[in-house]
Amino acid sequence: MTIYLVKLSGKDRMTAPQSSSSEEPVAPLYSMARFVETVCSCPGFSMSRHGDQWEIRTDSSTKSFFVPEVVTGTQYLEFTHKLYKMNWRPTPRLWSGAPSLSFEDVSPMDACELLLRIPWYQRTMEDRKVEEWAGAMRRKEWRTTHQGLASDQQGMLYDGQHRLAAQVIVGITLRYSVARGIEGDTFNVVDRGKMRSSSYTFAAAGEKDAYNLSAALRLLWMWENHPIEKWKNRYPVSDDQLKAVLDRHPEIRHSVKRGKPIPRASARATTLVHYLATQACGSSEVPDQWYAQLGTGENFQRRDPGLVLRNYFLGGEMTDKGNRSPVRGMQSAIQVMHLFATAWNNTCTGQQRVIAKAFGNYGVPTLKKPGPNNLFRFPMKDSGEADMLP
Repeated sequence: MTIYLVKLSGKDRMTAPQSSSSEEPVAPLYSMARFVETVCSCPGFSMSRHGDQWEIRTDSSTKSFFVPEVVTGTQYLEFTHKLYKMNWRPTPRLWSGAPSLSFEDVSPMDACELLLRIPWYQRTMEDRKVEEWAGAMRRKEWRTTHQGLASDQQGMLYDGQHRLAAQVIVGITLRYSVARGIEGDTFNVVDRGKMRSSSYTFAAAGEKDAYNLSAALRLLWMWENHPIEKWKNRYPVSDDQLKAVLDRHPEIRHSVKRGKPIPRASARATTLVHYLATQACGSSEVPDQWYAQLGTGENFQRRDPGLVLRNYFLGGEMTDKGNRSPVRGMQSAIQVMHLFATAWNNTCTGQQRVIAKAFGNYGVPTLKKPGPNNLFRFPMKDSGEADMLP
């Protein structure tokens, strides 16, 4: 027997999540009959029927939990988590012969069963990693590689639990490399290497300054997809998504070159402000010159917003006692964007400020085009008038 997707009649029949441009994907449904049978086949566990659900109990605890007949993938993972917390242990399935390696199609039902083969000392599953894999699967970014699923000589799953959990949530069949019968001490050296970041992907593609480029693209993706007040949540962004952002905004490569005029200011934040200012102007010429001026500090007047901004990062923030406390690079990307965008807009509109400050409930204003009363202290394009900008 195996866990199966529940089949409904008529037009409601569902074997995998369906999606459209306007609707959320439909979550697949799974029968829990095999789950209950597997659990209660182990000594110390028993179940009883209560209407349309089962009650699972263990001899070593007074706690029990109820399992409905049908659940979503997310609910299935929650029940497996409860099960392991009750000290449930999979029954060994001894592997005979030499270790094997093959490429196989694994259905969502197979994935459900494999998730009941995790040894008790396996590392804790991370929800964020599962969410990241599930997002990649929904966007059809899944790639079959040599890194897949692995089980030891006892039949316990040692590698692949996050991929399988995501697959159960999404409800699609995937091809994996599957290793079986691996010696137990082999897993002491698994996942010990350094994780490859997005910067490696862009460097391999020949991009220059790949680290800052990938960081700026990630911030631009956040800017396009989520409001500022939700940026505290760490949204997983795949390499394919970042490549799509770069395809839409190829000019950001130039902003990366100009991106950090002042030390201690987040390079990804200042890069994004430069790019947004370039979009506002229709040209990078004025942002380029302003960023160069921020770097040198030349030709500023005392209350110019650019000079105030520069002094804030280089000299620190004024305290109540009239001296400066150093700025130690503790500024978040949002704070740096707020400071740079505000200084840019004040320069565009001719408003002088004594101090630049990021308050608790800050945001990032829309960047403006230089107006006739601008405070830019360098030759403007052509005749120098702001209305000559594209």
